[in-house]
Amino acid sequence: MNHVEDTLRRTLENAARQAPTALPGTLAGRLETRHQRRRHRAQALLAAAAVVLVAGGTAVGLRAGGGTTMPAARSSPTPSLSATASAVALEPVEKVWPQAAWTAPVRAPGGPELRPMAMIDDRTLLMSAGRTFGKVETLYAYDSATGDLRRITDVPAPKGTTLFATGFGLDGTRVAWWTMTKGVVHIWAAALDGGRARPVAGHPVDGDDAPDGLGLAGDDVVFSLANGGVYRVPLTGGPVMPVPDGAGLHLLSWPWAGTPGAGDPRRPAFTKLVNLATGQTSTAVVRDGERVYACGVRSCFGTAPDGKAFTRARDGSRQKEIPSGYLVPEPPVQSRFYVRNIRDDGPGIGLYDLVTGTLADTGIREEVATRGEIPVPDAAGRIMTYRLKNRYHVIDLSKIP
Repeated sequence: MNHVEDTLRRTLENAARQAPTALPGTLAGRLETRHQRRRHRAQALLAAAAVVLVAGGTAVGLRAGGGTTMPAARSSPTPSLSATASAVALEPVEKVWPQAAWTAPVRAPGGPELRPMAMIDDRTLLMSAGRTFGKVETLYAYDSATGDLRRITDVPAPKGTTLFATGFGLDGTRVAWWTMTKGVVHIWAAALDGGRARPVAGHPVDGDDAPDGLGLAGDDVVFSLANGGVYRVPLTGGPVMPVPDGAGLHLLSWPWAGTPGAGDPRRPAFTKLVNLATGQTSTAVVRDGERVYACGVRSCFGTAPDGKAFTRARDGSRQKEIPSGYLVPEPPVQSRFYVRNIRDDGPGIGLYDLVTGTLADTGIREEVATRGEIPVPDAAGRIMTYRLKNRYHVIDLSKIP
């Protein structure tokens, strides 16, 4: 076995260890939260990119300035990315955006691994902990100013649970999530200042239909199902009721829901949206010869007929070309930030700001080859997190002017 084959083998073994446990039948992959899907897809792509780079080839990803419009391995020599990336040593993220960068622990007391989830407030990070990958056992709050890690609640997994806690949504004072037993979706909630988690409702479903989105709307939990339909239930408990005009839709971010959902890779997600509070609708502009990969509430990401990548508003305005370079094919967070490979002292990952043209070094080097680590956003698109050695690095994008 040569060096490249050995590197590939080790990379794939690490990727396999990090992959979520496969679910029965067609459930595999489609019941992960959007955040989990982003992290695992990004890790797989960057792990592959690392292998190719180690082998002396090009990275795997979308080349914004050329004709490659889908992830593809290439055997040509590594291309020059840009004068900034290839000839100038980049400043690290913590120096470029010191007000936005900080770190968090990777383990909770007693040893279970922590995972960043979302910001509770301007200084407090919600983190999950569990001894088994994909199974959340406890929720914690980490204070970035003091370094204190506070236990919020244990996350129940009653006998008969087939899908463990996922789909976490929060509003600053409360957090909700779902689990599943055979034929029933269970909604749970807890106060973020501490206390026992409590069941909110159980909702019968057909077969393996399960939530593909969840959030909080005032005093209600709102969620949608993978087969379509948006529902709500009071946090205090009560009957689960369909949301008016939500039939067949998938929750993106309350009050916005739309079609298609994020589970079909052949169609761009959320090109059609409905505001379930006001009735406002939005259909993303797609011009002849373009390919749109995904849309959010305000913007879409795609490629033009010449293969160049762009991000723009849903109505087709304010289009920005994404500069040449290899990147993970995900929409830029907030239509502004995306990760890309950089070249200075070897394979590495940078964070690029489309608004200012700033490219900062995340510090990721050997982790790319060994774990496929890459910055990924939370569901709200406020923070990006990644792990280096014994700390999580957190970038609060809301604090970047």
